Amino acid sequence: MDEMALLREARPDVAPPTDAALRTGRDRLAAAARPARRWPPRVPRPAAMGLLAGTAAVAAAVAITMAQVVAPEGRGSATAAAAEVLRDAAATARSGPPVRPAAYSYTMQLVVWPDEHGTQCEETWLRRDGSMAAGTTLPERPGGRCDLHEPGRWVPTLRDGDVDRRPHADVRTLPTGPSALRERLYSDAAHGRGQNADDKGPRDQLVFNRIGRLLRMPLPPELRAALFQTLATVPGVDVVHSERDALGRQGIALARSFGDPGDTVRVEIILAPGTYRYLGMKAVQDTATGVPMTHLTALLTTAAVTTPFQRP
Repeated sequence: MDEMALLREARPDVAPPTDAALRTGRDRLAAAARPARRWPPRVPRPAAMGLLAGTAAVAAAVAITMAQVVAPEGRGSATAAAAEVLRDAAATARSGPPVRPAAYSYTMQLVVWPDEHGTQCEETWLRRDGSMAAGTTLPERPGGRCDLHEPGRWVPTLRDGDVDRRPHADVRTLPTGPSALRERLYSDAAHGRGQNADDKGPRDQLVFNRIGRLLRMPLPPELRAALFQTLATVPGVDVVHSERDALGRQGIALARSFGDPGDTVRVEIILAPGTYRYLGMKAVQDTATGVPMTHLTALLTTAAVTTPFQRP
């Protein structure tokens, strides 16, 4: 059965999306697909992750489907299947080794773009609240390697005007009780704390995205466990089994759609089976052709460092 054809036949009177709607869709896909701010390129990079394609009829049908798991901001919870996975993840995290978070978390990840730019490497420094302090891109070496084979050429930079006069709130100030942590993360989302300047979307999605960034970082076991428990209370979170990151590593994904009519971006946090270690993320944009645009990452290295630009 051709579901796309059925959707088009069901709503033949719906007009094509306007240019403004397409621009909005592009911006939302870009914001959802990257867990942190885009930076001035050191190698050619696309202006956006992809184009919002599809008719209003398809968007409306997807929105109806997602309504089964998406609730208004702050109300509802994850699906039963996702909650079960997250309970196990929290229990596993509590037995992890002690970690003392430093001022910044260094990450290196492989990034697969949904266009001709293909695969690149992204080096980032996250503040203790999960927001971006600095970053750069590097060429991929054969085999998905992202080592610095040309020292001094690919220099990380702070965004113009983004002087790092702090870090933001230390993760050690975040509550480790799920209810208190949830209240704190939603309050931070409402007031722009712990976010990147270009993070947009409903608070439920901002909290989901921030938890994804925090899980990339070295964290104390009790906080990592609390993040998994809090994720189980975010409306619209579902589980996708046998998902793969940018390196092809198989994992369990916690997925959430923006859930807005006309916006079919779905973001996934991919975890390793058994250990629930963060593997990477995936962002998927539905299109009218039925072939979704997909953006993938794979975390290669994460470490605590004391300053931006310091490498482990």
